[in-house]
Amino acid sequence: MFYLLLSFAIILEVIAVFFLNLTNGFTNFVPTVFAILFYCSSIAAYMLLNAKGEVGVASALYAGGATVLVVVTGIVFFDETISLSKILGVSLIIIGVVSLNIKGSSKERMTA
Repeated sequence: MFYLLLSFAIILEVIAVFFLNLTNGFTNFVPTVFAILFYCSSIAAYMLLNAKGEVGVASALYAGGATVLVVVTGIVFFDETISLSKILGVSLIIIGVVSLNIKGSSKERMTA
């Protein structure tokens, strides 16, 4: 359930960022409303997520996952450039997210 809710919160944030890019400084009403609704929904899902898991891990996974998907969304939908630094940065984020998901912390190993 934790990862399902995490994925849902991340997807909502990515959709919000997509609409935020269409607002043109909040001058386009419809994308502005959608951006606000999706951001509020993402925050609500994130709040539920924090009640179900470790706050530090949930925050890192949420931020990292959303960042990677926002970069991909920018490249695919908004013709943003791909650079070596973006690829390296996104790769490091993915490595960090994977390492947070490896079971067993050093504290758990020390007490076992």
